[in-house]
Amino acid sequence: MFSEPVVGDRFFGREEVLDLFNKRVAALKDGYRQNIALTGQSLSGKSSIILHFLSTIKGEGFVPIYVEVVKESFGAFADKFVATMLYNAISADGEKAPVELEELLDISKNKFPKTYSAVKGVYSLIENDEIDGAYTGLLTLTSVLKEESGLPSIVILDEFDNLEHIGVRNPFLNFGKVIMVQKDTMYVVSSSRSEAIKKIISEKLSLLFGNFEVIRISNFDERKAAEYIDVKLPGYDIEPGVRRFVIDLTDGNPFYLDKITSEAGNIARENMTSYIGEDVAAQAILRLVYDSGGAIHQYLTSFILDLLDSRLRDTYMSALIAISNGKNKQADVARAIKKKRVDTSKILVRLTEQGIISGSGVFYRIDDRLFAFWLKNVYDRRRKILIDGAFDRAELFANDIRSEITSFAAESSKSPTERVSELFNTFSNELVGIDSKQLRMPHFTRVDIKHFADSSDFVSASFRGSHWIAKVYEKPVSENDIIAYVKNVKSLDVKVSLRIIIALEGIDDNSRLLAKELRIAVWDAAAINLLLGLYDKKRLISI
Repeated sequence: MFSEPVVGDRFFGREEVLDLFNKRVAALKDGYRQNIALTGQSLSGKSSIILHFLSTIKGEGFVPIYVEVVKESFGAFADKFVATMLYNAISADGEKAPVELEELLDISKNKFPKTYSAVKGVYSLIENDEIDGAYTGLLTLTSVLKEESGLPSIVILDEFDNLEHIGVRNPFLNFGKVIMVQKDTMYVVSSSRSEAIKKIISEKLSLLFGNFEVIRISNFDERKAAEYIDVKLPGYDIEPGVRRFVIDLTDGNPFYLDKITSEAGNIARENMTSYIGEDVAAQAILRLVYDSGGAIHQYLTSFILDLLDSRLRDTYMSALIAISNGKNKQADVARAIKKKRVDTSKILVRLTEQGIISGSGVFYRIDDRLFAFWLKNVYDRRRKILIDGAFDRAELFANDIRSEITSFAAESSKSPTERVSELFNTFSNELVGIDSKQLRMPHFTRVDIKHFADSSDFVSASFRGSHWIAKVYEKPVSENDIIAYVKNVKSLDVKVSLRIIIALEGIDDNSRLLAKELRIAVWDAAAINLLLGLYDKKRLISI
């Protein structure tokens, strides 16, 4: 685990997910078991959520069994599972439990004799190299413990998809067979490879699909990220453009936010100032992202080495660099890496399965925004600089960062309507996925900012005598807003093929339902930022 999970007083946000966990645990007490699958980007906080939650339910009549699944032998996996189970079962009675496996087994021999016997049976199968039987036996231990102690278990398997690397044949099929009849154990599984875990649950655990509630753990949204920065840097005067840039760069990833805010605070203190502006932010990013000893640089390097097959790593990296540089269609990637389109397709599929990129219509994007930034501005930049010796590459990168911040601030100074107008001007008949729907982005012959009769502005984009009419709202959208929008569009007396409301500050359920009934497309901040990113434009950060 690259970063230690955050629990207790240092834990931040995630109230909705924690509420859901509490509801599922309460249901387990009443005899109803609902398993949970957590997906989300690496270091988005899945482990912190799980471990913080476990810390809040200690002593509530459960045996929590948290195991981080890594690529190791089955014996090592079994040791961690058994030790954690026995430690928490012994601790549940208020008894101080040792941490060594042998000592835990000695205590359980008298305290939980049936469970002890079952554990010894598992180890006997391992010694005889009967790994598949040992795996099944290991998973059934919680049922034996429940019968003996009366305590149900909550089993958490972090990075669940790694079960395929512990030496068990058909690990997910056998897992499904066990838990199908195991009503007294709740399972929480997690993975940073969203596509992989979805495939496992929908295909390999298809009979159990309804028993797993799939929850995607996203990064912090803009407001939560801004709040996190304020919590981490109390008393500092943070330049608004820098704040927005950091939120955009990190995409609200808790790990990146934590490292950058902490380093910015350190640099400000070194400079004996409470002001965090462009220079401080650039220096913090230089230390963390560019310097080889920086925490983020080390993490991203480790991420590449861990996920990408060594035999094809150079090819994969070439594809990722192409995407990070805006060559994000399959044909563009194929030309950049000098591969046939059929071979490029296989590479893109593999990177998607690894959870590194995702597709949206004809486009591909790197899901981790800071990773994309690092690939373009550090990894690829270093490769292209041919001057060796005393040349100050770090200063060059620092200048690049300052230029990025300045450019971001310049774009942010434009109105959202102007930004949308510029975005529409870049469309060229591509297919894009928005809110699970495929939408063709026309090559507009004319894009204008106009004003309705009530003086509010909108974007009018026309092609072949038809129009898209898009209205940006910088406040929560209400039903009255929808009614006024419809009235204003009708007054234009033009042929409209798509009516769009861009709700940067959200829309309530009733208003969304009304918009759907009236066949108005509603794009939230995430949707418009997806489009801006795909077309290589700065995103809208509205805080």
